[in-house]
Amino acid sequence: MRAQTAFEYMVIAMIILGFLVPIWLYVSQVQNESAETLALTYAKNAVKKIAENADLVYSQRLGAKVKVGVYIPNGVEEINITGKTVIMKVYSSSGVVDIFETSAANLNGSLPTTSGFHWILIEAKGDYVQIDMS
Repeated sequence: MRAQTAFEYMVIAMIILGFLVPIWLYVSQVQNESAETLALTYAKNAVKKIAENADLVYSQRLGAKVKVGVYIPNGVEEINITGKTVIMKVYSSSGVVDIFETSAANLNGSLPTTSGFHWILIEAKGDYVQIDMS
């Protein structure tokens, strides 16, 4: 009788696990996809904010500057600021994605790839705009 009871408990536990494991796997997958989408959105917002503020100081000419706060997401491989383009390369499940925004001004500068909130100084230097950490 004891063996039968133990076997019944084991069958019940296996049935419960049979339901919980697929649900857990699905929730885990959705969470990973959401985190990736959020990181790409943060990257798009950061690049757009930098380019828009570069246009702003460029239109005001020499000496104009602005301090901008941007969030750099996890998974950024490289941030390239050259020519008239700000490019952020971000790791994703499909490989490295280039997020970019163009500006009316020639741009120069460098930014860190470490994730988190950063203050960036954007300053008009005449015929170009300098973008650096504040």
